[in-house]
Amino acid sequence: MTGTWLWILGVAAAIWAQRAWRAVRSAQRFRKRFPASADGVIIGAEARTFAQPGSRALLLFHGYNDSPRSLEKLAARIADAGWTVRLPLLPGHGRSLDAWNDWHADEVFAMARAEYAALHEAHSVVVVGGLSMGGALATWLAAESDADGLVLFAPMLFIPRPMQVAVSTARLWSLFTRYLSGGGGRSIRDPEAQAQMISYGCSTRRSLEALERIARAMIVRLGFVHVPVLFVQSREDNRLPHDQSKRALARIASDDRTAHWVEGAGHVLTVDYGWEQLAERTVAWLEARFPVGTSPSNAPRS
Repeated sequence: MTGTWLWILGVAAAIWAQRAWRAVRSAQRFRKRFPASADGVIIGAEARTFAQPGSRALLLFHGYNDSPRSLEKLAARIADAGWTVRLPLLPGHGRSLDAWNDWHADEVFAMARAEYAALHEAHSVVVVGGLSMGGALATWLAAESDADGLVLFAPMLFIPRPMQVAVSTARLWSLFTRYLSGGGGRSIRDPEAQAQMISYGCSTRRSLEALERIARAMIVRLGFVHVPVLFVQSREDNRLPHDQSKRALARIASDDRTAHWVEGAGHVLTVDYGWEQLAERTVAWLEARFPVGTSPSNAPRS
C-alpha cells in the first residue's frame, strides 16, 4: 500500500507541476501580446469618458473577458449626439492573467455603484447599460438605483447552459488547468474587429464564480426594473440563444421595452458587422425618450 500511495502522490505532484508551468507560460505569452502601462492596465484597455456639455449621461459596462474597447466606437457616436458616455474598466479585466483570477463580484458591484453616483451627481439624466455581463450588471444597477433608462446589448439575462456546466465542474477541471479556454472565436464575425479586441481568451474558476454571482444577483431583480429599456441582440448570437433571451426579457417589469433582433453579427455586436446601425438605433431611442432639457423620470437629484 505504501508504494501505491507514493505512486499516487507522485502522479498528483506531476500534474500540479505541469499545471503551474502551463499557467506561467500562458501569463508570459499573454503579457507579450498585450503589454501594460505602469499601473498594470493593458495599453488600450483603459477606462474612457466621452465628455459633452449638458445634463445627459450614459454609463456603459463592458462584458466578461472584455474591456471598454468593445464599446468605444459606439460610445463615440452616442457622444456626438450630445451625451456624456462613461466606459469603466471593471475589476480583474484588462490587466494580467493573475488579476483575472483574483476579482470578485462584490468589487464589481461596488464599482458600478460608485460610477453611477459620480454621474448622478453631475447630470440630471443618467441612463445605464452594457454588453453581455455588462448588461447584466446594468440591469442589476437599474433595479438598485434611480437610473432613468436601461440600454442592453446582448445582455446576459439568464445563466447559459455552457456556463452552468463550467461552474459546476470547476472544482474538477481546475485541478488540471488554471485557465479554461474561452472558445469564443465566433463572438465577432468581422475579422478586423476581432483582431483589435483585448481579451484573456479564457476563464478561471474564480472568474466564473464571480460571473455567476453577478448573473444570479441580476436575475432576482428583473421584476424590479421599471425604467424604459432598449434591448438589442443578434439572432445569430453564439452565446445567448434567442428563445431564452426573449423569455428573460419578458421578466423585466418595465412597460416600455423596445427589442430589436439584428442579423449578421455575433455576440459582441457593438463592434461586429452592423455596429454603425446599432449606434444610430441607440441614439434614436435615447433622443426619443430623453431629449435635450428633459427632466429625470425618477427621484429628483439632490
